[in-house]
Amino acid sequence: MRKRLFNPLLVAACAVAVLCGLYFAGRSSADPQVYGNDFNVYYFAAREILAGRDPYQSSLGPWTPYLYLPLMAELLAPIAALPVRAAAFIWYLLNLSSLVVAARLLVKLAEPEAGEGLNNPALASPGRTLVLVAAIAVVARFILDNLQLGQVNLLVTMLAIAHVYLYSRGKKLASALALALAASFKITPLAFLLYHLARGRVKYAAGCFALFAMMTIASFLPFGARGLSAFDDFAIRTLRNEQGFNLTYPGNQSVRGVTGRVLGERIARSPSTAVSFAASILVLALALFASRRARTEMAAAAPIFCCLVLISPLSWKAHFVALMFPAAYLAREVLMGIDVRRMRLILGVLAAAFLLFNFTGPLIVGRSASERADSASLIWAGAVLIFSCSVGAILSHPARFAGPDGPPG
Repeated sequence: MRKRLFNPLLVAACAVAVLCGLYFAGRSSADPQVYGNDFNVYYFAAREILAGRDPYQSSLGPWTPYLYLPLMAELLAPIAALPVRAAAFIWYLLNLSSLVVAARLLVKLAEPEAGEGLNNPALASPGRTLVLVAAIAVVARFILDNLQLGQVNLLVTMLAIAHVYLYSRGKKLASALALALAASFKITPLAFLLYHLARGRVKYAAGCFALFAMMTIASFLPFGARGLSAFDDFAIRTLRNEQGFNLTYPGNQSVRGVTGRVLGERIARSPSTAVSFAASILVLALALFASRRARTEMAAAAPIFCCLVLISPLSWKAHFVALMFPAAYLAREVLMGIDVRRMRLILGVLAAAFLLFNFTGPLIVGRSASERADSASLIWAGAVLIFSCSVGAILSHPARFAGPDGPPG
């Protein structure tokens, strides 16, 4: 029997996606000189590239500068020739596609690996779908925030997930390219270099860094003699925060933001203090220790995804979409048939994170209560729960230290 060419559900899904795209694209200002959401910043930077300037010479506004390496603005240059709303719609489609690809890769990563019991019925197709649902549900608010704000985090998260997936399938060059691209959009995925070092992959980590360095250098070359000045501008704005963002602003849910609020810093400009540095090192050390002992690639990478948002000096709430990976890992642990007590603990952590992430937004509790939740660092608390549970799930298994290509068989 011939397959039907017309699928009503698929048509309905496409129609909803287009309508949502028109709405989210409409959140960007139609005036390229006016800030509507973060896509306007990327669009403005790409227009600067088209005009023969670097993206740091001029800004859309004093508090809305372009904070990334030039590569993203350069790659967006082709659509920057379009009107803002048309370009924003294409950007929405790219982000939606990134979400779909990330979801698909998470389902594939949930497949049993060698030595895990390949006949485990819980990780058949319906079980892996439950893993996906859990991962998306936990970070649902952040997904919507990214689409509404026109941010780049969904694309970066997809590339980071692709990096882990491709490495687990032996496609090391493609994996390295995914990591280099992710780090060229946002610096934080460079934490995966330490992850590979912890897993004993010194040469591979060096190769990934070399590829990232070449991409970075190439992205500054078009600016000619101004290339070094452009890099200085990037370092001043992004690495040293001399732009002057207040890192204790409640929306910043990183370790730096939380420690600053706890210690009573009203205004914090420095990306690091002794306390935040020590706390970040502790988090990173725990993540790397757990990654070293992990049996599977998915388990090993889960704590590192938590580090992407916890140890960065500036992690707005929308950045926490990266936690879909550890959420998927924890849901997979439940399906693997662990003992009842640990299963209940993981389910409790996922439920708590779901509530802390999704029920503290202004649409649910109102703007005032949402701001109080941010001041109390509840998003950070949810991330710490997921991080702690991921590390605990790894360490609860018998120790099996990784070699250059992962744990021994």
